[in-house]
This record gives sequence, structure tokens and C-alpha cells, in this order.
Amino acid sequence: MIETVIDASVVLRWAFDDEADRAGAVRVEQALRDARLHAVEPPLFLLEVAASLERGIRERRIDRTEADVVMRALGAVSFEEVDPHAFAVTTFGLALATGLRVPEAAYVEIARVRHATLITADRRQLEAAEQLGIPAVALSDLPAW
Repeated sequence: MIETVIDASVVLRWAFDDEADRAGAVRVEQALRDARLHAVEPPLFLLEVAASLERGIRERRIDRTEADVVMRALGAVSFEEVDPHAFAVTTFGLALATGLRVPEAAYVEIARVRHATLITADRRQLEAAEQLGIPAVALSDLPAW
């Protein structure tokens, strides 16, 4: 099993039909369901996804039924949430050093601390991870599992 940190941008790629790199995101979803990936996430992960789905419903990018399916699917897979007290200070510093927002920096910091691979569609997160020597893969470059 591969330990990963999956940015919310990945989940949103499989949730919204109009997103780029959707095929890679669906492969991540399947790998999570099959327990081939172990996801370690910041505590804000599910709330970040829920907020984006709510905005997507209001913008008519997804309907409520489809959004509920995504949230239920996330409830059916296992995510390990990291205690924010363990990384808040270093995440704050990382955000200031890289220009990332604190929520974006949290994914990078958890990948650093856990020696996990960050999977993201966010170019800025990838650049920050690369600068810090953290294993990271762009959703568009995701290898087959």
C-alpha cells in the first residue's frame, strides 16, 4: 500500500465532469476504494471538498445527487487525519516561505512529515514540494497502479 497525501483538487477532478485530468482522478478514487493507497489528510480535507461541492451546486456544475454520491464515496474509504497541533506551526512557516495559502501548504507539510507522496492537480503545491525534495506527482502524470 502506498502512503499518499491527496489534495482536495484531486477529488474535485473526479466529482466535476468539466475538469481536466479527470481520468487520473478516477484512478485515484479506485485505488482508494481498492485500498491500494493509504491517504493521510489534514483535518480540513473533507470540509474543503464539501465547500467546493456546495459551490459547484450553486454554480450548477454538479447536482445535489451527484455531490451526495461523492461525499458518500469519501465516507466509504479510509483516510487518516493528522492532528493539526502536530503541524500547524510548520505549515504556517511553509505557507509564508512558498506563497501557498495555509490550507494548500498543509498538504505539502503532511507529505513532508510522513514521507508520503503528494498527489495534486495544483501546480503551486507541486513546485513547493519539488523545492523541498518532497515526493509529489501531478494528477496529469499519475502512473498506472
